[in-house]
Amino acid sequence: MKRLLILIGSAVVIAILVLIKIFAFSGKKEKAATPNPNPVIPVECFVARDTLADYQVETVGTLSARERVDIVSEISRKVVGIHMKEGAFVKAGQLLFKLDDADITSRINKLTIQARLARSNEDRDKVLLASGGISQERFDEVSNLRQTLEAEIEVLKVDLAKTEIRAPFSGKIGLRNTSLGALVSPGHVLANLQDVGRITVDFSVPERYSPSLRIGTPVLFRTDYLPAEQAATIEAIEPAVDQRTRTLLVRASTPNKEGNLVPGTSAKVALTLVEKTKNIFVPTSALIPSASGYTVFLKKQGKAQLTPVKTGIRTRESVQILEGILAGDTLVLTNILRVKKGSPLKIIKTN
Repeated sequence: MKRLLILIGSAVVIAILVLIKIFAFSGKKEKAATPNPNPVIPVECFVARDTLADYQVETVGTLSARERVDIVSEISRKVVGIHMKEGAFVKAGQLLFKLDDADITSRINKLTIQARLARSNEDRDKVLLASGGISQERFDEVSNLRQTLEAEIEVLKVDLAKTEIRAPFSGKIGLRNTSLGALVSPGHVLANLQDVGRITVDFSVPERYSPSLRIGTPVLFRTDYLPAEQAATIEAIEPAVDQRTRTLLVRASTPNKEGNLVPGTSAKVALTLVEKTKNIFVPTSALIPSASGYTVFLKKQGKAQLTPVKTGIRTRESVQILEGILAGDTLVLTNILRVKKGSPLKIIKTN
């Protein structure tokens, strides 16, 4: 009986010891499973610095002929001759349209005969004036008649010249809008003429890029009907910003010797500009968008610090920082979703 009690007591002691170990092990396991509230987060960083950056501005432009004019009549006349072929190249000064000039020619002939007679009378009266045969007043009247007739002839010659409509410059003539025998009036467009040997590209850029624009800057543009990019050069910049759109009009030009570029079509323009002064540019991956703007995480004393920033111009991979970051600051680029304010950071790579 005594031995049985000893065995029972030993079993109870062993059971108690086993329970103590179980509870102790369970406590250690629970303690090990508790996560660290502030784990060290490995991140890649970027050190901000002042730099001269180039950036690309993309916009839409319009192609135009270097010179373009509507061929119109200055007087009301009937068309009696068409000396152009639609879509053909014409030279400067080439006759395009001939208007009726019969009445003008007749008046010139009539006045020419009268002026010839007046000139003869003037020559005779000059001899008489020298000998005292006529008065100075009589001679002045004859001389004035001759000058008046010649002046009227010159006026009619100007009208006669208006009946010949010529090309003001060399270029490609368009479709004609009149026919033989038609009565045209001043301002009526007979056809249009364009110098397509050189093409201009007109496009607008936001006003904030205006300080970086320069005459001679290369421009690339692409059209829907040509596979390859075309090169042009800025030749003129509007001196003032359009107050309605807050944009600046820019004109570039390029040769069109093969005639592949068609005036009036649209083009996608890419313009590479370089900042005049040094600025801080950071990768766009560092920016955290919010309702009030953008923020970034800076590494300060080994921990993450949330800082609001003011951005400026953008490139394909970076953005200009106007406020909030100084040269030498370290920005967090990766693991941003895990980083919180005050999180300890471990830099694994610096760009």
